[in-house]
Amino acid sequence: MSRQLTFLMCSPRGDKSASHSIGSYLVSLFEEKGIVVKTFGAYRTLKNQEKTEEMIKSVNDSDIILISSPLYIDQAPYMTIKLMDIISEAFQQGKLSNKTRHLFAISNAGFLEYYHNNITLKIYEQFAKQNDIIWAGGLPIGAAGTYAQYPIPEFLKMLEQLPEEDPRNEIYTKPTKILDSVIRSSVNHLSKGEIVPRDELKKLEFIPMPLESYVNGANNGWPQAAEEFGAKDKLRDKPYER
Repeated sequence: MSRQLTFLMCSPRGDKSASHSIGSYLVSLFEEKGIVVKTFGAYRTLKNQEKTEEMIKSVNDSDIILISSPLYIDQAPYMTIKLMDIISEAFQQGKLSNKTRHLFAISNAGFLEYYHNNITLKIYEQFAKQNDIIWAGGLPIGAAGTYAQYPIPEFLKMLEQLPEEDPRNEIYTKPTKILDSVIRSSVNHLSKGEIVPRDELKKLEFIPMPLESYVNGANNGWPQAAEEFGAKDKLRDKPYER
């Protein structure tokens, strides 16, 4: 029988999110290995009882559960937590059979620093342990907004056109190649029923650019965005002060 994976995409931004872009890339690699994938968007699924029951059945039939979720400050969003609660309740109610399952998680932050994801990945790990699921590891991805705009394979092709001395190679090309390598390695291990080695996941523990550059870039973006909306002269307004 074919092995099965349930992909739980937990971003409210749907197809426009980094969670979808990165998670879907993993899904495509799993499918290349002959693994059957069923995808559920948390926000649509949990608003529909029939769809929720379908998701529970898929989890029951699956060998791998893949969660891909954004980070909100230092935590997963409400619907991600609710999704885990519903799956935990299904285990407690005997709706899910005892079998070997692996949980792998993607936590992606808009923050530059990868380590903002660490607490959430620990929570996913605890969720797995409480439900007798094997914790296979997780990807702590910082500055993930780039991958919402450009899927990883497409982004790498774009970056190939940069001159070797271009500083964007250090900021974008090198980190994206590391992420791509870790993703491919993770899929290889999981498809064979293995957990992903900690040494492999630690390769993502880097900060791709100086923090000052990141802050300056964000600060410069505010006037540009304000100008587009005709509000450049209102940036220092205080409408709530009397």
